[in-house]
Amino acid sequence: KESKDHEKENVRRIKEIQKKCKEKEQAQERSQPKPVKALWKSQKYENVESKVKAKLQESSPPPNPEALKFLRAYSRCGPGIKPCRPLSPRPDRTKAGADTGAPEALDAEAKMQVEGKSIDFIKHNARNAKWASLRRSQSLQALSELLEQKHREQEEYNTKQKGLVPQYLLQRKELWRRQTEERLRNLPDPDTPPGHTMMPEHQRLETLSNLKQSQEQLVKELVLLPVRADTLSMQKRRVELERKLSQIEEAIKIFSRPKVFIKLDS
Repeated sequence: KESKDHEKENVRRIKEIQKKCKEKEQAQERSQPKPVKALWKSQKYENVESKVKAKLQESSPPPNPEALKFLRAYSRCGPGIKPCRPLSPRPDRTKAGADTGAPEALDAEAKMQVEGKSIDFIKHNARNAKWASLRRSQSLQALSELLEQKHREQEEYNTKQKGLVPQYLLQRKELWRRQTEERLRNLPDPDTPPGHTMMPEHQRLETLSNLKQSQEQLVKELVLLPVRADTLSMQKRRVELERKLSQIEEAIKIFSRPKVFIKLDS
């Protein structure tokens, strides 16, 4: 027979008893009403009586019978008699005249009714409501003005700017083009032979112009020589001019090419 562990059994029972006691205390706390915290009140108002309490304790005056009938139909139209039907317009009064003079006639008639003893407020208010202008709130007016301004700006954009390339994009495109040209100019020419460099364009054109001027000068000198060159000096002079002209012609052919390469000094 196994021995019973009385120590563990006692601990378990003690915990159950503690749990039940704790639940019982919590149930009692929930069932009891919680005290209401008193509001702070200044000491200088301790002896001041409540005006609301004094107002409620006063005896209310008897109700006015006329005030109860104020909003009833035909209650303010004289001695309780139903108002008669309004008179028809005069036959000699044209429609245009009636439309233009309606506000003035309405004001005059309203003034007469107000000054009289018997006043028909229902008919008076109905006529005023007929000619009253509709007043819009400030928020609706501001919204309408904002929408109109947006519409005008959109129309102006569609007329002047829609479909056009912005100026900053044009400037950026021009900058890219210049950078590309500069990069291509700095690249080495694949046609350049080893040990040579390409002559700048302005220098090539300047050299070509000088060669053409020298050619014209030599041609003039050759033309001015006599037809019969009997002397030895004249013959040598003609041969020298022809030799220079042939050299200049060869140089002109070379410098007339789009690219001229110069040999670098070793």
